[in-house]
Amino acid sequence: MLRLSPEDPKAVMPVVKRLLKLSGLTQETTRFGAINFLNLFIYIAAVLVPKVCFPYPNTEAMIRGLSELIFFTNVYVGFFCFISQHRHYRDLLNAIDSFVDVVYPTATHPSDSPSEQILIKFNVKIQKLSVVFCWYIAVTATFYWLAPCLMTYRSIYMASVSVENGSVQSIQYYPNLEESFYWLDNRSSVYGYAAFSIVALLVFTIASYNNATKLLTILTTIKYCNTLLQLVIIEVDNLNHATSNAIDRELKQVIQLHQRAVRCVALLNQTLSFVMTVQLALCILTWCFTLLYILTVGLDVTGMNGLLIMFNMTLEMFGYCFFCTELATTGTLIASQSYEFRWEEHDPKIQKMISTIVARSQLPLCITACGFITVNVELFAKVIKTTYSVFIVLKDFI
Repeated sequence: MLRLSPEDPKAVMPVVKRLLKLSGLTQETTRFGAINFLNLFIYIAAVLVPKVCFPYPNTEAMIRGLSELIFFTNVYVGFFCFISQHRHYRDLLNAIDSFVDVVYPTATHPSDSPSEQILIKFNVKIQKLSVVFCWYIAVTATFYWLAPCLMTYRSIYMASVSVENGSVQSIQYYPNLEESFYWLDNRSSVYGYAAFSIVALLVFTIASYNNATKLLTILTTIKYCNTLLQLVIIEVDNLNHATSNAIDRELKQVIQLHQRAVRCVALLNQTLSFVMTVQLALCILTWCFTLLYILTVGLDVTGMNGLLIMFNMTLEMFGYCFFCTELATTGTLIASQSYEFRWEEHDPKIQKMISTIVARSQLPLCITACGFITVNVELFAKVIKTTYSVFIVLKDFI
């Protein structure tokens, strides 16, 4: 699965489909994978309940614990919200396949048209980026889990050496997750810390899968819909070179492709509306609590882990906003490209079909949170401003 070059360059998002298959989401079936409830149970039992129902030793630990809670809520609950929209996403995959089938009429069709070449190059590029991102998630999750363990076991070793030298040095424990895990002594016991590290490893492993699958699926699908719209623009531009005998047939195909591309964006918006709402709210809180922890404690090992969380959240949020802006911009270009077609040289029937494309292109193609908040780069700037305002309030409160 993690090959830099795809087995089939014409396949639609193979890495994403294989990742989703691990959660029971396949394009052929309509059932909801029962493993997702186990996924959610791990979040509730290993993250939510310990961080909410059990005490923290001090205010700094509470701030870090809440920051981690918000981040893992975005990862686990955000992924569950996406999977819960599996029917819309299956319809979206089928709509994308129907569009691609028009571009590739047959399995043995030669790949010589510009549209086919663009799709093949895009599939190869997406394959490489997806594999690189999966490795990035694996490395960062390993670092987040391993760094506190190494610091703790170094402290244990130094304490044992000091005992042999006749001095006493206390052991400092660096938790993988800032929480009191039920009644397990993971803050002052070596065995308790080791047992909790195993639990944290399970949490990080599942979270890495959730985060990689959710982010790759959303970003890749948005970019794929944007590519479909770009193919419509290419087909509209090719109408200027079509003969008078073929213009009617090619124009009908353009209308068909545009209609399918617009439906893909509509299904994508239905799939992502609630996920974007969760992402938007939790992103602001994660930034606030991470900055508050660093301001209160300083830039230590746990602070570096907090910055890693903040960086990943920022990268994810900006990726959504940037790709959604690109999608909306490409949608508006279809109207201008259609208007530049020499429609005045053709009969009223052709002019009417062109006006249909122009009218449909004027409808905004955008992804929204809550159904009315447009996700774009402008929203990202507003989120940063809102985060700063909330951070100032929390800092004065603490």
